[in-house]
Amino acid sequence: MLPDFPEVKRRLLQVVAFNFRHRVNADELIGAIKSVPYFEGRRFATGDVDGYVEETAAELTSIPYEIERLAIIERGVEAFAEATAKVAEAQIAALHEMLFRKNKEACDRVGNSVDAGGQPFSADLYLKMLERVRIDFDSDGRPDISGTRLVMHPDLAEHVSKVMSQWETDESFQQRYQEVMLRKREEWRDRESNRKLVD
Repeated sequence: MLPDFPEVKRRLLQVVAFNFRHRVNADELIGAIKSVPYFEGRRFATGDVDGYVEETAAELTSIPYEIERLAIIERGVEAFAEATAKVAEAQIAALHEMLFRKNKEACDRVGNSVDAGGQPFSADLYLKMLERVRIDFDSDGRPDISGTRLVMHPDLAEHVSKVMSQWETDESFQQRYQEVMLRKREEWRDRESNRKLVD
């Protein structure tokens, strides 16, 4: 009978699990989202600021992976680390897909989707997007966009970054942007004045 090392295996699995979670949480998009673990039940409910509550069944995601016995013999823990890295990348891709799918469903439900209709990214589209989203303001009346993310493919992001930097010196764009922000500030003031105070 071959010897077994349960404590070594337990410790190794802990290290692998920690490494996996660390890689997933290090993703710029996934890591920016607050997560709350739940430990029992098959359904959960989430609500938004407007009082809409949605019940959702838990979604199972599984990423199969294998580690060759020869790789373990030759490289030991390093083989586990490599396999974990590949699984983490696959999990991140699955989480991105689910996030974008759920985000699209929510945006379509509340009506703040903007369909570019195949047009290239432009100032008009950007301002139209700003019109559709909720923006809060700080005590000095400046827009608080700390929780806002503009997510796009890296190839498009490079182009958009250049275009948006040009808008900083475009007087026409800046005037239209300020008009949008004035309307958004009024919407925010209305929301703040209609808030119910809780003891």
